Amino acid sequence: ISPTTKLIRGCDKYKQWRNAVFSRDNFTCVFCNKRGGYLEADHTKLFSIILKEYDIKTLSAALICDELWNVDNGRTLCVSCHRKTDTYGHNKL
Repeated sequence: ISPTTKLIRGCDKYKQWRNAVFSRDNFTCVFCNKRGGYLEADHTKLFSIILKEYDIKTLSAALICDELWNVDNGRTLCVSCHRKTDTYGHNKL
């Protein structure tokens, strides 16, 4: 994970995006319906693809990228279900 990615994932706008995804999904995994506990907000279009497509190399560039913050490009997953997706870490397409 690059320093820029860490900055983006740690910024307030990212936390707001996560909370908006969780709220929309009623804090429930969209795959197994587990509610609560430790949940993860997953970008359905890969976070890394968005960064590459928009040539995002700084936090300020990320903050103005609407696609990165689109709640419709997010889903709530429990850790177990997230690990099974092809958008999870080492499973990337």
